[in-house]
Amino acid sequence: MDPSLVLEQTIQDVSNLQAEFRFIYEEISSADSKALEEKKKYMQKDSQIHKFIKQHGSTTVQPDEDKLYKEINEGMKACEELQNEKSIFANTALFLVARHLSKLEKNIALLEEDGVLAPLENEIESGVELSRESSVVSTTPGERKRRGTSSSETGPSLKKKKQSRTASVQRGQKETELIKASETPKTMISTNVEIPKYNDDLFANSNDNEDEDKTLYCFCQNVSYGEMVACDGPNCKYEWFHYGCVNLKEPPKGTWYCPDCRQEMAKNKLKKKKV
Repeated sequence: MDPSLVLEQTIQDVSNLQAEFRFIYEEISSADSKALEEKKKYMQKDSQIHKFIKQHGSTTVQPDEDKLYKEINEGMKACEELQNEKSIFANTALFLVARHLSKLEKNIALLEEDGVLAPLENEIESGVELSRESSVVSTTPGERKRRGTSSSETGPSLKKKKQSRTASVQRGQKETELIKASETPKTMISTNVEIPKYNDDLFANSNDNEDEDKTLYCFCQNVSYGEMVACDGPNCKYEWFHYGCVNLKEPPKGTWYCPDCRQEMAKNKLKKKKV
């Protein structure tokens, strides 16, 4: 394999990424603005309900209470759809980067095997550090245990140059079992890049020989990495959450519910009180 051809092909592959990323980030920003506007509207309606209760008491029925509750639910549903849209675009950016990076890593490994490209200095030492920094918890989501300090069991082997070079691609994406991910419909963006359903088929072409967990977790709909916590809600659609996404710095004590489940529980409690 000719190194100059690999370089030329790589430059050609990534030349359109800047425009694609610009469009993706603009769409994310637009969806975020719309979500904030929807939230502002349904919070105003919620304030109307609370204001009426303060003035007339909880036993007095507000004339347009049902209408306000319906509009609040519609606004919350619109916000959820916009958040899902943002996740789709973010996952598309992640997929584009991972796809091009994986292809480049494979080409570099082939050049090393052919002897036309010298390996990087201190490659093994660098691979070891990456493995330590990106180690993940061996506990599987199916065991429903809290994730704490990370420990590595699935780090890449350093016996081959190819595996040590791809340590950065493999960081934090391996676990011993998979959780079923929520399906996301296909979407098209104006730069002719199709946003596929984020499942095991996404990296089929670029990671044929790697057994990676590409399941999406948490509100951010990202792959497993770092410290995560499981929601105790029986019907939680995300189940596992990254600490940073739920403002946690250490494992919670006792039963823990995600914001969505807490909100749902509060709504059910309110309905029971009305009955």
